[in-house]
Amino acid sequence: MKVSIIILTWNTAKITQKCVQSINKFLNNPEIIVVDNDSKDNTIELLSKEKNVKIIKNKSNLGFSKGNNVALKHISNEYIVFMNSDMELIDDSFNDLLNFFQNKNNIGIIGPKFLNPDLTPQPSVFPNQSLINAFKEFWLNKPNKYTKYLPKTDKPIKVWAISGGFILTRKSFFESIGGWNEKYFFYFEDMDLCRKINQLKKDVFFYPQCQVVHRHGASGSKLADPQNQWRRLIPGSIQFHGLIKHHLINFIIWSGQKVKKIIKIFNK
Repeated sequence: MKVSIIILTWNTAKITQKCVQSINKFLNNPEIIVVDNDSKDNTIELLSKEKNVKIIKNKSNLGFSKGNNVALKHISNEYIVFMNSDMELIDDSFNDLLNFFQNKNNIGIIGPKFLNPDLTPQPSVFPNQSLINAFKEFWLNKPNKYTKYLPKTDKPIKVWAISGGFILTRKSFFESIGGWNEKYFFYFEDMDLCRKINQLKKDVFFYPQCQVVHRHGASGSKLADPQNQWRRLIPGSIQFHGLIKHHLINFIIWSGQKVKKIIKIFNK
């Protein structure tokens, strides 16, 4: 089965090269489309030397959603992967994921298990992002109700949402739902996508038999200094939740954490 892999990059030449090299190492003659969001480093020069790579150079930084959508016009296969530049394959288990997906018509998107660079597990699954679930986790101390988590299973399971760092889908399906929502520049576009898929009664799947390394945050590390990385989430959160719900959820999280600290102090 032929697959097209779309990698969006912005000033991440070396880690993108590692990503591409890992794909060529473990997959048989894939189509790799690198979308460069107007990088100022040596991305184009470095990646032009790699095999199976087609480079699309944008004239400006279009963000995640719009940048990835640009590539849809250039792919030649029905099966497509959106893969962050800070990802690496470590074996050929992607072929198992692809075979599983091919035989399940109701799956909208599917993603693998993420690993840290030291090969320890990394959470990549999200529960429904509701006010009730935020309250359950941050006030009632029920884990895995709101924040990102790792399912305790070694078998494929249906989940509410997966990280957009690595997703497999069908081109026909993805185009039928409008592609990535270009209202999102960076962050929460994966939540928006999964919510839409759930509303369409299609499945979102987590496939732990396939594992990939994710250098978490590397692809967006240059967007802000370390102290202000969390601020990058705010525009996407407001777009996803709406202004009022955004503030309510943040109040639930903030107040729940404060209460826990107070309880901890009194219990000393």
